[in-house]
Amino acid sequence: MNRCIGITLSLILFFSSCSRNQLHRYSRESTAMETYVSVTIYDADVSQERADALVDSAFSEIHRIENVMTDYADTSEVGLINVNAGKDTMEISQELAELLRKSFSFSEQSNGAFDVSVGPIVKAWDFLSSEPKIPSKSKMRMLRQLVGYKNIVVEGNKVFLNAKGMRIDLGGIAKGYAVDKAIEILKRNGVKNTIVDLGGNLGVWWDGTHSLDSAVAEILVRHPRKEGKFFGSLNVGTCGVSTSGDYQRCFIKDGVRYHHIIDPATGYPAKDVVSVTIIADDAMTADALSTLVFVLGREKGMEFIKKSKGVEGLIVWEEEDKLSYELSPGLQGKFKRSDD
Repeated sequence: MNRCIGITLSLILFFSSCSRNQLHRYSRESTAMETYVSVTIYDADVSQERADALVDSAFSEIHRIENVMTDYADTSEVGLINVNAGKDTMEISQELAELLRKSFSFSEQSNGAFDVSVGPIVKAWDFLSSEPKIPSKSKMRMLRQLVGYKNIVVEGNKVFLNAKGMRIDLGGIAKGYAVDKAIEILKRNGVKNTIVDLGGNLGVWWDGTHSLDSAVAEILVRHPRKEGKFFGSLNVGTCGVSTSGDYQRCFIKDGVRYHHIIDPATGYPAKDVVSVTIIADDAMTADALSTLVFVLGREKGMEFIKKSKGVEGLIVWEEEDKLSYELSPGLQGKFKRSDD
């Protein structure tokens, strides 16, 4: 079995094209939510001490959200929900209740392609371990019976999982949400220009700009099959950007690539595409939709993008070892393909 190479590298790299504005760049990296995080602030005259304090506030907010929403700790809100699945109703924060409701909205829109109840299956694959294993067919049949967002009951700030063994996994939405909340903290403290990157879930806030109408940052989309190379680039202003790819957390066994983006309907890694990049108004939406569209596949995924207001996307697929791609209408003429 071979592990995929470079799974910890950024999915989307960026650099600001703001030198003409004579802004100073303050940036720092750390780790959170089982991945890297970087916070960059652009300002004309903020002191280093002030910039450090601002970056600290953004990191603190991301770690706060991690402590609420991680399913790797039984003491988090999500962890306690999972421990009490099928047994007790749990009272949770309004923040988590609202995020669960938002996730259900994505589930409804996609007919279940996005489903935070996929936790038991994600746990069984255990892609974070040094030796992930393919679950047996019999185990998969059993686990699939535990998956179904409609079996998560949220009433006010109380939640109940209908069956023992159910698990909530917010891996497809929490990182983007954390990016948005970190940017909110920075904005509240007077920051007008910032880029927050959490494991390839990117939030750009540049006062006075919007999405694809500006060229504040050049987004470099990683090549799905060539380590250290880029598939293409596009320029954006204030928006959220997320890429989901089959090269992130994965392994190859007997020539078959198994990756962490699970199709809730089958319990196995989603097929049909190798990479999806989404541009949306906020990082949470981009995060959820990059997963959702990946699961839907090439045709249904692009249909979903086209009917979603304020959303644009790039879908990459592989045929006979050759990569092809499709752009949503709003990206036509804005995406620049890199030379292989």
